[in-house]
Amino acid sequence: MGVLLYYVLRPVPVPTPPVPGSVEAAAQNISVTDDLEAYCEDLTDSDNPNVGRHRLEVLMKLAADASQKDPAWRYEFALSLSQEQLKFGEADEAIRVLAEELESEEAAGPDPVREKTLLEALAIAHLKKGELDNCLTAGGRFTCTLPLEGSGQKNKRGSQAAAGFLEKLLAVSPENVRYRWLLNIAHMALGTYPEAVPATFLIPPTVFESEADIGRFEEIAPEAGLYNLKLAGGGIVDDFDNDGLLDIVATSWDPCGSMTYYHNDGDGRFSDHTTRAGLDGQTGGLNAVQTDYNNDGWLDVLVVRGGWMRVDGRMRMSLLRNNGDNTFTDVTYLAGVASPAFPRNSALWTDFDLDGDLDLYACSESEPLTRLADPSSGGNATVYPSQLFRNDGDGTFTDVAWQAGVTNDRYCKGSNSGDYDNDGDQDIYVSNFAGDNRLYRNDGDGTFTDVARESGVIEPQDSFATWFWDYDNDGWLDIFVAGYGFDLLPEAADYLGLPNDGARMKLYRNLGGGGFEDVTKEAGLYRVFLTMGSNYGDFDNDGYPDFLLGTGTPSFDAIDPGVAYRNNGTGHFKNVTFSAGFGHLQKGHGTGFGDLDRDGDQDVFVQMGGFRYGDRFLSALYENPGHGNRWLSVKLMGTKSNRAAIGARVRVVVRMADGEREVHSFVTNGGSFGASSLEQEMGLGQALAIEQVEVRWPSGAFQMLRGVPLDSRIEVVEGEDGFRLANIPAFRLAPDRERLRLDGGTE
Repeated sequence: MGVLLYYVLRPVPVPTPPVPGSVEAAAQNISVTDDLEAYCEDLTDSDNPNVGRHRLEVLMKLAADASQKDPAWRYEFALSLSQEQLKFGEADEAIRVLAEELESEEAAGPDPVREKTLLEALAIAHLKKGELDNCLTAGGRFTCTLPLEGSGQKNKRGSQAAAGFLEKLLAVSPENVRYRWLLNIAHMALGTYPEAVPATFLIPPTVFESEADIGRFEEIAPEAGLYNLKLAGGGIVDDFDNDGLLDIVATSWDPCGSMTYYHNDGDGRFSDHTTRAGLDGQTGGLNAVQTDYNNDGWLDVLVVRGGWMRVDGRMRMSLLRNNGDNTFTDVTYLAGVASPAFPRNSALWTDFDLDGDLDLYACSESEPLTRLADPSSGGNATVYPSQLFRNDGDGTFTDVAWQAGVTNDRYCKGSNSGDYDNDGDQDIYVSNFAGDNRLYRNDGDGTFTDVARESGVIEPQDSFATWFWDYDNDGWLDIFVAGYGFDLLPEAADYLGLPNDGARMKLYRNLGGGGFEDVTKEAGLYRVFLTMGSNYGDFDNDGYPDFLLGTGTPSFDAIDPGVAYRNNGTGHFKNVTFSAGFGHLQKGHGTGFGDLDRDGDQDVFVQMGGFRYGDRFLSALYENPGHGNRWLSVKLMGTKSNRAAIGARVRVVVRMADGEREVHSFVTNGGSFGASSLEQEMGLGQALAIEQVEVRWPSGAFQMLRGVPLDSRIEVVEGEDGFRLANIPAFRLAPDRERLRLDGGTE
């Protein structure tokens, strides 16, 4: 079996194509997307553990002779084959292989360890079958969100079988928290929770109660025209055609799967404009972020690739220039950001040198020296340095990361920028997996200094999504960084209040530029979640930012709900996951907040789906139910500063019944996995009037506005007096949702 595993696991390199415009490219007549097609072909034909079909093909050829092998070989073979089948969504075949092996094992006198492993594999395969049979349609998607609607799944065979296997496992290992968690989930899927769960193993319903109620955010993606099965990917909410309406761009890490550009039609529905925009050749992409790199007033898109894929992840980024005519052009090579191609999950845009154009920090995944280093390399790590691309102002970029001191050389999973010390320039926070996080202070001379340890912000050691924000509205940027892990067990234990070693998220409060204080416990956030795509916004327009966490791991047993927290404005957060309807059980990735229906509150888009073809899922669009609070939306347009005004600060002073109050915001796309609108959508609570609006631009310029009406959308141009009202009539998202759900017409 060892020889078989070596053959199946052998690495297949991904070729690096010649640069378009070169002599070699001319000889081959190569286009800027030919390399993406090569990635697709080479990876799907390879042994890549996530999308490669070579393993499955080899194992299928060996299946004919499997019965002639000894029991230990057959057992290992059945586990390997079923896992590959499950990876491609072939749950029935995986179940058949495992069931036959279990029958053979029991007939011969079962080995307890092998029997237990097979039972666990069967339970997980049946849970996946339940999802595949029930959840991948527009109507069935609700059976994958806690609390489940109705009586659970219509086709109950998968979850029923899973519950049976899990009860057998718990009879042998009653202390196993993972089995207990999955048993309760299986009964939720069946509609038999809590009454049918054995009392010994019941997770009390109080565990799934919200700490506060902010109203139900109805999930309406298919009814709004966002029907698309994708794997893990990025999600952007912003206005790409300057019509005043926020569109959606979604990517899929699937090397053969195209990104999708959903155009907001202004009538509550979205149209797929991918092909007409010239984006259907843009395949792959675990994350994406918007920018205006050339200051032409049109938002461009950067797609990053290769995250979690190590050597197979040496895929180039895509810088997609918005041509201003509803089309995009891939200018990655022309801009000089295509090579070297490193595995990446995160990138950010901001003006580090304050010269008026946006620079790019592309965060790379170096392999840690310990846990993730390839044993075949002798335990050595592969270093993929992060890159800081300085915008040269002529459409090209120069990598200055080494000179600036920001190569990181760790396994970067998230990155964000903000001026945490209020000295006028942009700093960087880098979230690393299996290593200390970085806080790069901008020294103002083209260099940065890592002050993370002395600032007290190096944890968690296993982290993912991160962002700067001003959660307490004191004018100083704080830091949020989410924990991560590959194992469901710590999270399940944490839900039950049991001891565990999971990576807990961290909230660091800014102490006025002199360091940070860890206030995670005091804020009510000392929890373990397997966090991936995430972002923040204002659920209820009270002026204090809240946040949403997508959860999961590549493993098929990572069945855990998304998580939402409301900021109550006193330094404490309350879990509102289940009351608000955010408890999606599928894997949550690119997350973006934005006022999609122009009614003054923020809706939420989440790109759902896992890392393997068997984990494809539908995207989610959550409509804000409204909370009766006042609001202001500010679109900034830089002139001396970068056109998108990234890094600008906004301070709104409002008059309340009991006096004045400040609300602070700064221009960013938010979290590091998913991108919110660059428009500043600010809740103002029960404000009686707006006293003044202050804008501090990246250039250092300052503007004060008076006479701004409540519940309005304004545009502000750097250096020009006053503001322009840009109100757009509100409309209802998915106006035909009731009829479509009744007749099933959304697919």
